[in-house]
Amino acid sequence: MAEKKFSGPVEGLDPVALAADYESAASFEKLRVGKMAVYYRDGFRVKAVPYAKMERAFIRVQEVRGRMCCGQATFAYFRPVFLVGGKENAEYMSEDEKAMDAALAKLHELAPEVPVGVEKN
Repeated sequence: MAEKKFSGPVEGLDPVALAADYESAASFEKLRVGKMAVYYRDGFRVKAVPYAKMERAFIRVQEVRGRMCCGQATFAYFRPVFLVGGKENAEYMSEDEKAMDAALAKLHELAPEVPVGVEKN
């Protein structure tokens, strides 16, 4: 069986342990929250964001105004954002706010050392 490969800041981590964590991770739509990292599809690859390298996690709400034949409508998309090395890792987009809130709650449960939510000044 071929070894599963992950992209993202996974250098120095055991790929076998990451693959086992990925398989046992809780699933929220296509976002997976494991004991070692958060996983999501990025094109043809699976991106892993380990908690040990994560500085903060939050959800960004993106509103899109759509024009239709009978008027306008606003659609909301929820994007989980993971800060690593001062840069944002956020390539996953969902329309299900409850699923993304549950994923962030699970992340906070498994990795309480990672700050969750926006930073308050």
